[in-house]
Amino acid sequence: MSKLILFTSLDSPLLDGGAELFPCGASDALDLQARLGEQVIVAASNSTNAEGYVALGVLNAVGRDDTGSTLARVGDLRLFPEPLMFIEAPPGDESIADLSEQLFDQIIARALGQSEIDDAPAGDDFVVAIYQFTTQLARQQHRRCSFSDVTTNNGVACVIRPLKHGGKLHISNFLYLDPEPGVLFERFAWTVGPRFEIIVDTYATSPNIADTVNHTGLLALHRAVSAWPDREALAWHREQFFARLGAT
Repeated sequence: MSKLILFTSLDSPLLDGGAELFPCGASDALDLQARLGEQVIVAASNSTNAEGYVALGVLNAVGRDDTGSTLARVGDLRLFPEPLMFIEAPPGDESIADLSEQLFDQIIARALGQSEIDDAPAGDDFVVAIYQFTTQLARQQHRRCSFSDVTTNNGVACVIRPLKHGGKLHISNFLYLDPEPGVLFERFAWTVGPRFEIIVDTYATSPNIADTVNHTGLLALHRAVSAWPDREALAWHREQFFARLGAT
């Protein structure tokens, strides 16, 4: 399964934890719409600052600006401790390209000073944690999306309660979701009830997404109770969902 890498001139520093708009090829836009929610490595090429692999983020949106240029929005940016020299020569233009999963893993491990990603400490490093949680949840869920209970190769660990809002850097504070329901979950377009029932705002989602809800109407959970998501984090997410409804 391929991963994403974004090449940019990066004339100004990125903000750790922030979001940024990057130019990309117009021909990439349609394909990238189907990959929203996926992780993407940001690489600085032809840059006035340091060149190399500089950050890990999540592809949140693809659109056009007033001039008609195609832009990709990458959020949840996590800067590497320092730029990593290119393993493969970068292209000459600003674009998003496919990257092999093996090379993606290699870049992440090297950028974080790890020989292998599984050796990384579980401490505060958000980049390592997200990557580890995605891998662990995929294995735990047998690659089945918690929203649809359908097998996926594109699942991502999506935070329930962000750290800046009091969430814990723990696997119980994440759900394994396909990119599209993952993005919608982060936008509070759907949430999870006290009995793990899936609650969808049909006005904020497309009919085809609502139709993919797990046939039981419940979040797809692991058999072991110890592997279930944090109820307090879900309660916080539910509060934000209904607060958003009340504000509309």
